[in-house]
Amino acid sequence: MLRRFDKSGLFFAFSMIVAGCGNDLVPVRLDLAGVQPTSDVSDLAAVLSEAVTEDGRVKPADVQRLSDRLDSQLRKFALAGPTATPELYPTDSSRWAYWYNARAAWSIKLAALSGFHVYPRPRAIRARPFQLDGRTMWLEQIDQILFAETKRTGDFHLACCAPGVCAGYAPLPRKPYSAADFEARLDEALDSLVLDERRFVLSVEDRQVRVPHMLWACRELIVQQYQQKYGPRSVSLITAIRPHLGRAARRRLDESLGYAVVAPARQCQVLIPKRRIYYPGKVGRIEP
Repeated sequence: MLRRFDKSGLFFAFSMIVAGCGNDLVPVRLDLAGVQPTSDVSDLAAVLSEAVTEDGRVKPADVQRLSDRLDSQLRKFALAGPTATPELYPTDSSRWAYWYNARAAWSIKLAALSGFHVYPRPRAIRARPFQLDGRTMWLEQIDQILFAETKRTGDFHLACCAPGVCAGYAPLPRKPYSAADFEARLDEALDSLVLDERRFVLSVEDRQVRVPHMLWACRELIVQQYQQKYGPRSVSLITAIRPHLGRAARRRLDESLGYAVVAPARQCQVLIPKRRIYYPGKVGRIEP
């Protein structure tokens, strides 16, 4: 059945597409007048609790409703951070929590600026500059920092569990990370990542496992750590990560025995809640 659109709707859609083209790398500017450096994340707490689902997807309507609070938090992040205000982030855990919270907040903001398109232009999410930690940064730089911390500490969770709106990252949290709870929440975040069928993809037809971006980046470290503990034999990434997971996540891995592990797609897929669409006289279907 063809859906009828009026001309004004078509014009609006076309204008949004044109406006988005070419703006992928235009820096996002924030009004920082009157903002004081602080480690407060209460605005982010409000956004995450109301605009993120239980399975870590972002709800566009709620983000729009809470846009003032999201922008307020981003302004705080712009002036404070491990580099700009090191006295506010004196420990590893406080710095890691900062990068996780900043990544979650900015991935939501960039998805909103891209109109929450399921497949936005690639650079619009991962490489668009913004103000953070007293400087100009972008999401891929946060990823690089977390990956460097993974190599420094040997804890692959730091990179693998980085949250984001895109399928290549761990689910968004429903509350900010803090120095006190950061490390305790990493195991749960890794389990949530493996249990998410849109992020950790098992393809029965191809007998392949398509793992998320940051997990793929850590694959050699994970395998090496397994071999150091259990012996220098050849193992797959699926086998090597299994001891780090809870029962439900391990059970999902059992479904992929014998599957090849392949690199993730580079294209960002923004994950929003599934919508049920009803057709007159027909059973509703779930839209991906």
